[in-house]
Amino acid sequence: MYRSIILIMNMNMKLLFSAILSLVLVTGLSAQDKAPYPKGKKGYEETYKRNIKKSRIGGVYIPKDIHEAIQELDALSPDGAKAKFTNAPEEVIATKLHFGLGRWISVFWNFEEGSRYVEYLRNLGITDPDHMIQFTIVSYHRYKNGKDLDIDKQVAHYKSERAKFLIEYREKQNIISKETRTIDKGN
Repeated sequence: MYRSIILIMNMNMKLLFSAILSLVLVTGLSAQDKAPYPKGKKGYEETYKRNIKKSRIGGVYIPKDIHEAIQELDALSPDGAKAKFTNAPEEVIATKLHFGLGRWISVFWNFEEGSRYVEYLRNLGITDPDHMIQFTIVSYHRYKNGKDLDIDKQVAHYKSERAKFLIEYREKQNIISKETRTIDKGN
């Protein structure tokens, strides 16, 4: 009797061990993409390099260019929202949807840690995440209204805006201290 109890306990332990091992393996494999990234600039760069090669991040499809982005937005948007979006003026759409649709684009298309869509935008010359959002929304709005996307003109506009911002930012910097020295050129 004791022997049969011990055998049953051994079988239960083996089953329990197998279940735990399976759970650990499944969890470990699914968490590989969610593992914490190395910290610092080098860690960010490694993460960015990995992400720009992926067509999906966190289960979400990442467009490779503006044309795929437009297709994705069109497929994901409800018909009623598309009608309101199309009928609104471009200037209103670009600002009003920045923190709604724009935030969705930024988060799900991984603007912070990089994606192939972000790399595409950077290669165009758009480097500011807010400009990336605006470019995407404005391009989608132009597509819905049958207008030319005029990508080159948009890119030039965002590059100009970024340059102005950087100049203003540098001019507003407070100098903590300034030191002037003469350099002895030696004899």
